[in-house]
Amino acid sequence: MELKRSLNTFDSISVLFSSMVGSGIFFTSGYLIKETGNLWIVLFCWIIGGLLALSGSITYAYAARLLPFAGGDYVYLKVAYSPAIAFMSGWSSLLTNFSACVSVLALAFGKYVQILFPGLPYFESPTYTFLGLDLQVSSLTFIGMIPILFFSGLNYFGIKSAVRVQNVFAVLKITGLLLFLALGFSIGSTHWGYLFESPFPNLFELSFYSKVLIGIVPVSFSYLGWNMITYIAEEVKQPEKTIVRSAITACFLVAGLYFAINLLFVISAPIGELAGQDGIGAIAFQKLFGSDYSILTTSFIAWVILGSMSAILIGGSRVYFAMARDGVFLPSFSKVHPKWHSPYVSIFFQAFVAILFLFVKEIESLLYMITCSILILSCLTAATPFRFEKMGMKSDYKIPFYPLPIFLYIFANIAVMVILFVEKPITASWGLMITLIALPVYYLFRLDKKMVSTKKKS
Repeated sequence: MELKRSLNTFDSISVLFSSMVGSGIFFTSGYLIKETGNLWIVLFCWIIGGLLALSGSITYAYAARLLPFAGGDYVYLKVAYSPAIAFMSGWSSLLTNFSACVSVLALAFGKYVQILFPGLPYFESPTYTFLGLDLQVSSLTFIGMIPILFFSGLNYFGIKSAVRVQNVFAVLKITGLLLFLALGFSIGSTHWGYLFESPFPNLFELSFYSKVLIGIVPVSFSYLGWNMITYIAEEVKQPEKTIVRSAITACFLVAGLYFAINLLFVISAPIGELAGQDGIGAIAFQKLFGSDYSILTTSFIAWVILGSMSAILIGGSRVYFAMARDGVFLPSFSKVHPKWHSPYVSIFFQAFVAILFLFVKEIESLLYMITCSILILSCLTAATPFRFEKMGMKSDYKIPFYPLPIFLYIFANIAVMVILFVEKPITASWGLMITLIALPVYYLFRLDKKMVSTKKKS
């Protein structure tokens, strides 16, 4: 059963913008400053991250124009390579790319809720380590469940109703961020000396590039969502025009916004007060405008997080729907609600998996796990234009500066993965393990289908 095409260009940009601009911008730079120890490298990482997101978006747009169906990477890998590789992509989306990403947002939301309501009871269980990953039950776990269940319930009533709410989040989000920038640079207590006190890096030293590559990992998480339009392509009006236009527009908007926000961050407080801080956004706001507006700031950041979570929950569920429709996942996941036209089984199963990830203790661990899992198959997806052309599938869309964006994106992904396995071997291994375990699951599923088919014939 097909989904209904009901999203226009504004809706598409809204979903992309909201999925990209989430909690990452408000805590990623804290980790980034701790890892690199240099504010110039931090800003450079955000520029490179935007360039990679743009390279990826214009590359993925080629495949999306040829195959404007729900499922994104899963659909492209299936046609270009094989159903088994496509299943790996869908499996990774289910277990890390989307579900774990939603969990990161939910945990970050929980932290800001606790700041807003300090009187709430807080508890945490002893930490249990499983294969190097720390697990814990805390009050954050239960706070994070609330928005996951709420937005999943909203998506149940169809993408149009979910996107209407998404548009409200997007408009208020961009208005608030632009206001933050305007007031911060004009009347905020900024000190450019904080930036210039940080030594400009030596571009000829190998350590500079290793720091940039490890810094790109959390930055890549903050840019996640640039490919969201490919997952909902089947519900976009005039996909041959809307997909490319929306992806490029959103990438430029977000990259410019991210650089400006981070520039404001690094001139708001000394590097020692920002390094390793989860709430770097709240700290910067307090330094710029004083503590009187801390409640307003915290509320706005929580709002931004919710908007991003809503967008990601919309896109992720379409992957599992596409897999089930192709017969490589549980058949019930292909069900579409007769009235609301939503893949409701996929929506609620995704919510269940996301809730399971709430038991991971550290947000940072989830960040590196997600990024590693995504990069592995992103390289293959980025190379699909070569495969499609070889197969005789050509689009009227021409990738700008072809094939440079493809090579740039693939090379950067490989370099980041190498650094990630060197610097964060445990969490990177978790990402790799989750991705590779898809192959035996896929062949077991195929074997089960053959056995059922054989029994029916006999």
